[in-house]
This record gives sequence, C-alpha cells and structure tokens, in this order.
Amino acid sequence: MTWAASFPAIIADEFQIAKADFLIDGEIVGEEYHAFDLLELDGDDLRGRTYQERYLHLMNLLALFYHPHISLVKFAYLPSEKQEMFNRLKAQNKEGVVFKRSDAIYTVGRPNSGGPQLKHKFHETASFIVAKVNGKRSVALTVFDRDKVVPVGNVTIPPNHEVPQVGAIVEVRYLYAYRGGSIFQPVYLGLRDDIRSEECTVDQLKYKAEPAREEAA
Repeated sequence: MTWAASFPAIIADEFQIAKADFLIDGEIVGEEYHAFDLLELDGDDLRGRTYQERYLHLMNLLALFYHPHISLVKFAYLPSEKQEMFNRLKAQNKEGVVFKRSDAIYTVGRPNSGGPQLKHKFHETASFIVAKVNGKRSVALTVFDRDKVVPVGNVTIPPNHEVPQVGAIVEVRYLYAYRGGSIFQPVYLGLRDDIRSEECTVDQLKYKAEPAREEAA
C-alpha cells in the first residue's frame, strides 16, 4: 500500500494491519481518516458496482482490524433515517452532508460538480494560504485575487493540530466573508495537500448579503 508523504504515520500504521491490498476514498481531518468509499480490493475493481455494494465491502473490510484513527462515515438509506441524520448533524454544528444515489457507480469529481452526488453545506469552507504565524497558536490567511494577494484574517489552530508553516495550504470553515475584509467565525479544519496555491482564490468565498438600499424619493 502507498500514500502521500503527508499521510499521518499513525493512520498508515493502522491500515498496514489490514493485510489486504485496497484503494479507499476518504478524507483526513487532523489525525483521523474518514473513509466513505472503497474503489479496489485485492485486485478487484469495484468502481463499476453500486455505491451500496461498495459501502458494504468497505464496512466488512474495516471490521477486520483495529483502527481507532480510521472511522467509517455513517450511511443512511431510508428517508426517515436521512432526515434524522441531517437534523442531528446540523444541530451538532457539522460541516454538511453528502447525498449519493445508492445505485450509482463511482464517478470522479467533487460533489456539486455534476453526477450522482450532491453536497449540502451547513457552513462554508475554503482553502487559504498561510501568510504568517502569529502568537498564541494563530496564523494569518491570504487568497489570490488575480495577481494580487489579499489578506482575509486570522484563524486559531486547535491544540490537536500542529501549527502550519508559512506557505502551507489549509482548509477553514467560516460563516461568511465580508467584501474587502475578513472571513467571519473561522474554524481551522486542517492541512490540504491535494490542491495548488493558485486554487486559493477569492472566487471560493461566499459573502454576507448586503441590505438593499432604499432609493431617495
């Protein structure tokens, strides 16, 4: 098995215990890997099978070994289960949910880019470049506006994360952004090693709606 150099060693060690050859689709948050799809297993390409089948294989694979830092993303099938999960995750202030067709084969691309899956966000997220390491576990964030570098405020780094270095790309959750200003209520989510700095642009940002101005009589 192989993984990126930035893959946390503690997660890689747990995957080694599985004694199997596989390709999992998931997301790293801090030192936890959230697994949500299984593409290959011991030479068998599962991409052409339905998501429901792939999820069952993934569930069975993860049941074979101890993995405290690898979690299986929860799956809801019935409408009542989906509504309950949706309400619970929103009340817990989670990032959002992804809806997938259970009979869909695997397709490349992020949710909302087309295809049989849709992501519903409870908050906005964006990728930023670390411009400066401040005191008290805080970093300054920037994005590109064409050929200009634009500051968008600071974010505090939680104790369970290492403070990122200048130039690192990080993912941050926020409520909204002010035009010409900073992001509001930022929450640090972790490093991003799958995108380039050129992709960290102002086009990602969702701005607070400005109140309509009344015309003078």
